[in-house]
Amino acid sequence: MKSGFYLLIFSLMAVFAAAQPAQPPKQESPAQIAARQAFEAAKTAAEAGDPVKLRELADLYYAGKGVTKNLGEAYKQYLASAEKGDVLSEATVGWMLRNGQGVTRDYKKCLEWYTKAADKGHVESQLGVAELYYNSVGLPKRDYATAYQWYLIASGLGSKEAAAFIPRMEQAVLKEPNVNAEQKAAAEKAAADWLAAYGKK
Repeated sequence: MKSGFYLLIFSLMAVFAAAQPAQPPKQESPAQIAARQAFEAAKTAAEAGDPVKLRELADLYYAGKGVTKNLGEAYKQYLASAEKGDVLSEATVGWMLRNGQGVTRDYKKCLEWYTKAADKGHVESQLGVAELYYNSVGLPKRDYATAYQWYLIASGLGSKEAAAFIPRMEQAVLKEPNVNAEQKAAAEKAAADWLAAYGKK
């Protein structure tokens, strides 16, 4: 008896569900339409291989603007742009490798890309390089002298974060047995030489 009752209930529920009108497809808002069109335009523009256009396309994939967010595709486009020398893409590729976003985490490659951008004067990448050396991230051991050099360079280009960190380094690690006077002086000279050369560019 109970099984017949439940069968009747389920049958009525199925009939009721079938009788419900189908939901109309969700309409895109004008902003969504504009974002999708902007994405399609960016995708077409990037096909020519211009590094800035590739980076702009990567930004859209990264943010999910006009397209479903896709960190793997964002990384691919940033990498294509970075390989053509775009400094912002070089920095972003380094950051994505550092954090394993859209790509397998790889500290060695991260350091390579950060260094390329750092050499071009990208301050955040200089801080990234310094941090990797300071904390021996992906490196066999800490390299305080090289970290110090990059913090000095970043500070020389106006980084308040680097300027604030340097005195802490001097108190904590820029002394024996971590760094000897010769290594400290060499790092200071390398930073001064770098900044002088950069200023002439």
